[in-house]
Amino acid sequence: MMNRSALPKRSRVVASLAALALLTLVGAHGCDPNQIGVQDYGTIVGRVADQNGSPIPNALVSSTGTTVTATTDKTGAFAIVHVAVGEQTVTAHAAGYAASATADVIVAKDQTVQAGDLKLTSIISQ
Repeated sequence: MMNRSALPKRSRVVASLAALALLTLVGAHGCDPNQIGVQDYGTIVGRVADQNGSPIPNALVSSTGTTVTATTDKTGAFAIVHVAVGEQTVTAHAAGYAASATADVIVAKDQTVQAGDLKLTSIISQ
């Protein structure tokens, strides 16, 4: 390991100036250097149902703000956690149902937002 005194004086000055410039830039924009790269997240909850309002269990639900998906429970309910703050589109898919249902929601930091009922239309003849 090299100690500081082993570096040429010019290198120490350049490194110090670079660190000072970074701190000045971060401070000038009101950024907390401890928060660089930290993203704010929230949770989206809702329900997936068919055209008659009956719950659809095991539907796959996703959001544009995350790679995490959720699967609905037996009541059709879902929760997608760790979704980036901002406007998100929630999409539901299920076997035996046409296309998908979508809802646009605004996710707020550390909040749970309701996507409501996402309705899917059955493609199976009754």
